[in-house]
This record gives sequence, C-alpha cells and structure tokens, in this order.
Amino acid sequence: MPSRDVWSHGSGNALRDLLSSALASLLMAPAGGEPAYFSSPWLSDFPLFENHYGDFVALFPELADERRIRFSDYLRQLSRRRPVRIITVRNQSSEYFAKSPAFQGADGVLFRYAPETYHEKGVLTPAFYIEGSMNITYSGVYVRGEKITYHSGAEAPLRSKIGKAYLEFNRRWDQLPADA
Repeated sequence: MPSRDVWSHGSGNALRDLLSSALASLLMAPAGGEPAYFSSPWLSDFPLFENHYGDFVALFPELADERRIRFSDYLRQLSRRRPVRIITVRNQSSEYFAKSPAFQGADGVLFRYAPETYHEKGVLTPAFYIEGSMNITYSGVYVRGEKITYHSGAEAPLRSKIGKAYLEFNRRWDQLPADA
C-alpha cells in the first residue's frame, strides 16, 4: 500500500507508532546527501522512542541507559547520516526548541524561519513523505486529534510525489533567510 491515512483522535498510539517506525527506518537506511525535511509552524521536543528495554540501543548507543529517546536526540543522530533541514515559524516554542543544547555541535541540523502565515506540516525523506495536520510538537503527536498521510514505496506515482515534494521543499528552503 503506497499511502496510508492515520487518525489519532487525540488518543491511541497509531500516529506515534507510525512516526517512530518511519523515523527509525531512516536511521537504518544508507547515509545520503539528500536532506530530510521537517516542516511545522510549531515545534517542540517530545519522547519519540520508548527505550525501557533497550529496544533502540543499536540506533542510539550513547543513550543506552535512557528510558525515552527524544525527538531532538533523533534529529542529532540523523544529522550524522544526512542533512536535516527544519522549516518553522518564529514563536516561543519553535525558538526554544531550536536553541536546545541537543543541537550544539550538530552542524547537520539547520533551521530556517518562514513568515507567520506559513502553515505547511510534514516530514519529507528520500524513503517516505508524511503530510497532514500534525504540528511536530508534543501536543501534535500525543494529544490533539490529527490526520496524517504516509506515502512510501517504489511505485512510479509515489516516487513522482516525493520528487515533486522535494522540488517544493528545496524551493522554499532556498527562499528563506539562513539566519537561524
């Protein structure tokens, strides 16, 4: 199935499970130069992986003793494998997240700020594209009722969709000032 809709209805684990599985798979894929985009007007840190039993030690060896692995830890780890580009809006939550100590020394995690009218939300990678109503925040992932669509697969229409999304995200990125 090349695309799948997921509704969270403000509860349940379907959205969280899909997000954590898709993002973990990206850490297991070959490293590459094509960026991973994370686009959300509002950003915050949140637990992304439950590591109570060491389930993610192979992906995060330096966090082996942590019970939860946070989104910021994930971005830092991903930036060792490919560029990470984050498009957000200047607000207290997003700026606090961008200034997190987790990103110190993580030169591959770059932030650019869009105008306040920016409302695009999604995660774009060479392997998949997640789009929908979810802000990449604790509330977006854990609390609010959201709907996302997950696109993944090798079929020509899907590859075309991801390719077109890259054209748009790259265009947007190039238009934004690099003043993060």
